Amino acid sequence: MSKNTNTSGNEDIGTSRRTFLKATGATASVAAGTELSTEVAEAAEGKHSVDRLLEKLSIEQKAGQLTQKNVGSLDPKEVGDLFSEHEVGSILVGGANPPTFDPKTLVQRINALQKYNIENSEHGIPFVFGIDAVHGNATVDGSTVFPHNLGLGATRNPGLAKAAAEVTGTSVEAIGAHWTFSPTTDLQRDPRWGRFYEGFSEDPHLTGTFSRAKVEGYEGSGDTTQVAATVKHFGGYSIPHNGNDRSAGRTSMRDLRTNVLPPYEQGLDADPETVMVNSGSVNGVPAHASTWLLTTILRERWGYDGLVVSDWKDFKRMVEMHDYAPDLRTATKLGIEAGVDMYMNPDDTGEFISIVVDLVESGDLSEDRVDEAVRRILQLKKDLGLFEDPYVDEEKVKNAVGAGRDVALTAAEQSMTLLKNDGDALPLSKSDDVLVTGPFVEKLAGLRAQMGGWTLGWQGIMNHDARPWATTVLEGLQTDIASGTVMSEPTGYTFQPWQDSDKYTFDNRDGVTSAAESADAVVVTIGEGPHSEGFGDRDELALPDAQREVVDAVAEATSDDTPVVGVELAGSPRGGQQTFEKLDALLMAYQPGSAAGTAVARTLFGDNNPSGKLPFVWPRSVGQVTNHYNAYAPAKGNDPLYEFGHGLSYTDFEYANVRVTPKTVPDVSKNPSVTVQVEVTNTGDRPGDHVVEAYNTQSYGSVLHPNRRLMGTERVSLDAGETGTVRIDAPLKTLEVVPGEIPAMDGKRVEAGDYEVSVGEQTDTFTVKDTGAVGRGDPIPTGSDGGRTRGRGRAAADKLGALFSLLSR
Repeated sequence: MSKNTNTSGNEDIGTSRRTFLKATGATASVAAGTELSTEVAEAAEGKHSVDRLLEKLSIEQKAGQLTQKNVGSLDPKEVGDLFSEHEVGSILVGGANPPTFDPKTLVQRINALQKYNIENSEHGIPFVFGIDAVHGNATVDGSTVFPHNLGLGATRNPGLAKAAAEVTGTSVEAIGAHWTFSPTTDLQRDPRWGRFYEGFSEDPHLTGTFSRAKVEGYEGSGDTTQVAATVKHFGGYSIPHNGNDRSAGRTSMRDLRTNVLPPYEQGLDADPETVMVNSGSVNGVPAHASTWLLTTILRERWGYDGLVVSDWKDFKRMVEMHDYAPDLRTATKLGIEAGVDMYMNPDDTGEFISIVVDLVESGDLSEDRVDEAVRRILQLKKDLGLFEDPYVDEEKVKNAVGAGRDVALTAAEQSMTLLKNDGDALPLSKSDDVLVTGPFVEKLAGLRAQMGGWTLGWQGIMNHDARPWATTVLEGLQTDIASGTVMSEPTGYTFQPWQDSDKYTFDNRDGVTSAAESADAVVVTIGEGPHSEGFGDRDELALPDAQREVVDAVAEATSDDTPVVGVELAGSPRGGQQTFEKLDALLMAYQPGSAAGTAVARTLFGDNNPSGKLPFVWPRSVGQVTNHYNAYAPAKGNDPLYEFGHGLSYTDFEYANVRVTPKTVPDVSKNPSVTVQVEVTNTGDRPGDHVVEAYNTQSYGSVLHPNRRLMGTERVSLDAGETGTVRIDAPLKTLEVVPGEIPAMDGKRVEAGDYEVSVGEQTDTFTVKDTGAVGRGDPIPTGSDGGRTRGRGRAAADKLGALFSLLSR
């Protein structure tokens, strides 16, 4: 890759940080007392590339470097053989669940294990340690947890996402880890999927912009990479046809190229150290076996030169889940040949290493391909500075863990999305007597809901003593109230992490209704508890019965003068019109993390004017899934409950004098963006932030164009009565389509014609004079069979490519 980019979407062309490191051998000073092998030390000092170190390794040692082993202990007595016998290249603790949640103890144990590794392996190559710090370093006690990515997407503020990632990277580095498996760059169209909350949006440009920002934040801009980021799950993981995790994905080539893959490419503009592969399959081929995805597109088309890592045991899943390969040996061959460099292996280490050795010695796998993978692994370690100093200063941890509280609060506040506010029910008065009820009122229940999954545990906070710092919704309201009082009547909630859903009950109806009758306002917490991956898959989006019963009971018990406010803590659109019509106001809080309580309270009381915008379409029912805002025009009206980009404020904003420049774009390759300028006036009586969004809303070409395509966004803060001019840089790549016939193999183009741009009800038009490509415009390569067939199969693939070319003329 050759581009570094900033979070505003403007690109600065230059040498990438990783390319610079490889070319110059830039190093930090070697820590006093660090004893490294001659080969490692020379590689660190830039006397030669990692190739000389690679030449010293046996095939068994190379296979060890290809291995990333999950560990449940950091005690050399228990896991030391991973290094003394197998010389594995990496270890991880999966599920945000390290062997100890104490940050000081964790860094000490990682340092001690690294020392054992260096002293007891033949070449003393440091291991790289991976961890799931996906929304803050939510892996240790006292950590700062930021909103999950879906909430960040609602902020429309990629600079804020970068700031959160910077804090996270510093914390992850301080606890002794080197690699975080983030950001999730999958397009989020299907809220049935259990990982919906992990992505940023259903919009490809928004998703890619936020992914790039988090990569930049994690990895930093210093001489060495602060913490390796992972653009994942390449590609198309989030489109399982039945909404179930790791199920088969099906989509057209046109949709794949226009919407599904571009966010990954945009994330790669930040030059991440690693990419993780999709655990599922796309159009009948497991991503881990797809040469077309992992080599033709990722390497050859996009020029990516970093490390590609599998997801959890996904070679074995090709055997056990996808039924694609008859055995692990075949699956390993397919995966490595397709382009996987490192295997994330929770199972028998010796088995995988023996398979790789046997494949090479039998001639079934090229040693050159293994060398290529090992070279990338060694380069990652060099980029991280592990060849110079493999240990971590144990004093850094006390200031790094728990830092970034201001960023956490800003992110949570900017994510708050006001979906409904009938009769100006909000903001509440601080002199009111407020009842807080629902399943997420008690301390631990509230923490679990506001943190979500991947927080001190794979499925969320478990029954241990470790906690992130946090304020719950109840605590936030109790702190911010003035002369009024805050009462609480929690309803039943049981966390069931290894089942398909948690348990909700409503056994205290009398207590809730009695308190509601005497309250000036009622806040009902609704939504969902934490979950991850397949345990979060769902077949319906309605709120659980008990939660709906609580809303019904409160609505019946209160007068028309008593506002009933719903606060939804959830990583997906839970609930529908039948429930929401009984609420006077509805605030979507997502999973806002540590600062949830403060952010919610400040929003309900009016100290924070909500400015979040939905990053997805909120369907009326599961029957509308997978409708998305930028789909082709439907045959009949199919309006969602809340549109993509919906979000109310306590004040009003008006637009005027929208203008697009230049009015004519003669060559999109030389003019890759337009500027959308609009005057914005706060016509209300209080200050507020506002997200201005520019959409392409009308255009025609050789293929269907969506009715709406987001071209860019910008935040503005305005006092009451103030007018400001907002300028949005709108990349023309957001308008690219794949022209040609149904197979969709032609090069992507921005087609000539007139393009309407809308900001609210204001519109302007610009003209693209000649059809052209913003980036690479050559047709998509077709000569790949996923590495499974050779000979006649390859010839057949070539003939199919020729047929596609003929059909596209």
